[in-house]
Amino acid sequence: MANETLLSVPPGALGAVRIASHSAVQWPSRAARANLVGRPDDSHSNLGWNDHAQALVSHPLDEDGQLQLGFSFETGALVALTDARVTASLELVDADESAAERWCEKQLRATGLESTARAVMPYELPPADYAALADEAGRQALGTWYSKGHRALTKLIERYAGRAVEAPVLRCWPHHFDLGALFFLEEGDPETARSIGVGLSPGDESYAEPYFYCTPWPAPPALPAAPAPFTWHTSGFTSLVLTASSINAATDVDAAYAAAFSIAADTLGLFS
Repeated sequence: MANETLLSVPPGALGAVRIASHSAVQWPSRAARANLVGRPDDSHSNLGWNDHAQALVSHPLDEDGQLQLGFSFETGALVALTDARVTASLELVDADESAAERWCEKQLRATGLESTARAVMPYELPPADYAALADEAGRQALGTWYSKGHRALTKLIERYAGRAVEAPVLRCWPHHFDLGALFFLEEGDPETARSIGVGLSPGDESYAEPYFYCTPWPAPPALPAAPAPFTWHTSGFTSLVLTASSINAATDVDAAYAAAFSIAADTLGLFS
């Protein structure tokens, strides 16, 4: 995927469509909370990437493992998928929350599943407003970031999975909307055991644009030079960060990410 495609829309112009999309992905997450057995780490509610549909999708919801609900950046619609293929959709730009809930209930009831009304959400987001999804170029550009992030992170995981206690799993966490994975690098309490978190954020209160991150834990007391174009972020959290505005047509994101991961590991006294 050429970086020119990735940067077809100025990264700083994606804020409104990001907020609307963030609201949209709560529906497949609600469906999972209503129908799947809860896990202590809340991972039953997270989402995977379907590149064919350019969509973030739930875990399979039915006993046969076929039905998933998701949100497609390509079409701006909630989607139902059977065997990973879209079988029904609801465009959200002219919909409200009641319409979205009714559509989800129809898909779920048809397979004997529980309504999203049964879900108990452990966090709150601002009221949904899907009008920004009319920005087709912005919406699809944001989907391209997730697609690029999925590919880059998958390569990183394949390269370094053998260094982790168990293979990291790449998922989107609907509360913060980031696509990420965690490398546990030793056994023990996750609060103290060494780890490296990697991922793509579509933007947040720290950066009003997409960015890749590589976060060593515990936060190292001394920081070595960052491998350009990554830089160190130290306000609120300590992480190597590669912002969208730091990427140009010549940037090799995969190589940059591998260098950042190596530096993060070095700060933890690993792999040296």
